Amino acid sequence: MPGLRGVFFDAGNTLVVEEPGKHLWEMAIVPLPGALEVLAALKSRYRLGVISNTVGSGDAELAAALDRAGLRSLIDALVTSRDFGRAKPDPAIYVEGARRLGVPLETTCMVGDRLDTDIAGALNAGIPAVWLKHPGAAMTNGPAPTHIITRLGELPAWLETMRLPPVLPS
Repeated sequence: MPGLRGVFFDAGNTLVVEEPGKHLWEMAIVPLPGALEVLAALKSRYRLGVISNTVGSGDAELAAALDRAGLRSLIDALVTSRDFGRAKPDPAIYVEGARRLGVPLETTCMVGDRLDTDIAGALNAGIPAVWLKHPGAAMTNGPAPTHIITRLGELPAWLETMRLPPVLPS
């Protein structure tokens, strides 16, 4: 596998606290613990993107929500299912995310809290899938994530293990 150049995140319950049943513009938009610190730590090494399944909100609304949470300046590209026209787990939304990030899809990975969309979609697209497992979440009979973390602060160390060492001349 080539070295990672891009990291995708889901928005709700991965970067910001999701308020079920509300549109983005109705939510308080509070970052998850560690989200700002993790994005800031990763920004110098990776292109960072958000891929989010949305119903009533599009790219502009998601950008505004991330701005309210203090995260937008750390995100290089975003894709919402409403504006793109396809949703996770469709691999096409990951292909579009990579295009917007300006990196090859095979050099990306996905971090998300939902096995049925975030993890299944990343695996369908052929990229590593990191499950942010919240307390009480249980594995299902669905696809197994590439890696499991229980807080965002665990992500940078795992990403380091995915970096390939430089090839030394023989």
